[in-house]
Amino acid sequence: MYLTLNSVHKFFGDTKKETLKDISLTVNKGEFICIVGPSGCGKSTLLHLVAGLYVPTSGTITLDGERVRSPGADRVVMFQEAALYPWLSVIENVMFGLKAAGLPKDRRREIAECYLKMVRLWQYRDYPVHQISGGMRQRTALARALALDSKLLLMDEPFSALDKQTIHILRSELEEIWESHKKTILYVTHSVEEAVYFADRIVVMAENPGRIKEIVPVSFPRPRNIEDAAFVSLRKEILSKVQLSARKIAAEEFDTTEDRNI
Repeated sequence: MYLTLNSVHKFFGDTKKETLKDISLTVNKGEFICIVGPSGCGKSTLLHLVAGLYVPTSGTITLDGERVRSPGADRVVMFQEAALYPWLSVIENVMFGLKAAGLPKDRRREIAECYLKMVRLWQYRDYPVHQISGGMRQRTALARALALDSKLLLMDEPFSALDKQTIHILRSELEEIWESHKKTILYVTHSVEEAVYFADRIVVMAENPGRIKEIVPVSFPRPRNIEDAAFVSLRKEILSKVQLSARKIAAEEFDTTEDRNI
């Protein structure tokens, strides 16, 4: 398998509570995997472990046969906030990582042009990032991530801070890009609709401690229509699993010892 998580556990600090428990997952090259679950189930923590930003308390993570121990150029993370350099232009932001990688200027510009055209931002290439919309900033961040040509793209709720109309546009654009490039993507989202729209498989997580509850394959042909009956049915099914976990957690938190003995 291309990406493998083998019995990964994660504690933070001196707490006795596990954030993640016994996470085992395999991902094939070119797969689009979405991770959903209730708030606090460790979705982002899992992504950060794969990125090498956190180290597992126990267990192993490997990518293309290499053990993940720290951040590396083979993994690129795209966060909820675009995290661009505000003093640079759109194209300079995309070229920044390529410069750090040692590519010559002409090659950097050639690559940046390719990906900015792909995300439909070439005409805005010289704009300072503070003069473009939130959706455009996320497109810039996506172009920057794709330009680095990493083995794995990690996306942590990249569209959640945007308005609904912009989200629909960016979903469609990301779908087209993935279809043409088959980049391996691990995508964390609170939106079950988004997961069904994108994923080859959906990892449904449960909380307390964070663990994989179920992995649901999505076999619908692409591009997917969110109004199709099969799409709506699967979205409802997965949403009910997520909500059931959330309700169970809430009941455990507010239940009292006396109530449990009744």
